Amino acid sequence: MEADIEKRGPGRPRKEDEVRSAIRTAPIRERKRKGGQIADKYYIDPRAIPEGTSYEWKRHTVYGASDPSYEIFMREQGWEPVSSERHPDLVAEGHKGPIIRDGLMLMERPIELTREAQAEDRASAEEVVRVKKQQLGEAPAGTLPREAPNLQNYNRTSYEAMDIDP
Repeated sequence: MEADIEKRGPGRPRKEDEVRSAIRTAPIRERKRKGGQIADKYYIDPRAIPEGTSYEWKRHTVYGASDPSYEIFMREQGWEPVSSERHPDLVAEGHKGPIIRDGLMLMERPIELTREAQAEDRASAEEVVRVKKQQLGEAPAGTLPREAPNLQNYNRTSYEAMDIDP
């Protein structure tokens, strides 16, 4: 121990102490995954998404193979890759290019296009329900109509708990 003091001189800290003190002065970091629980690795804080933009994870590869026709379709729908330069905390240090995780790429498009697509999807689903309700209301030739006044109509459009008699 005395030989160690003679080498570094009196009053000078040991190299190990310098390293430890440098570690202690660095900003405190926290683990995102604690207790063995895996947090949602696809979660994006809504506050990090630029206003007027929507983010979604879209397929990039399947079993390592890309699908150029799907990439063209995504572009036609208004989707563009999100650059890692915008969210460096979502990629490995030094990564350049789009943000990709497990074969999914983070993509963005204007919120107006997303709302338009959601309205189209809703209208399409409502049309399917309307057609099915119409088909259920029609009876084959030679049978009673399904809307006969003495029959209860079981064709419902709401969801509720069923009454179960004991």
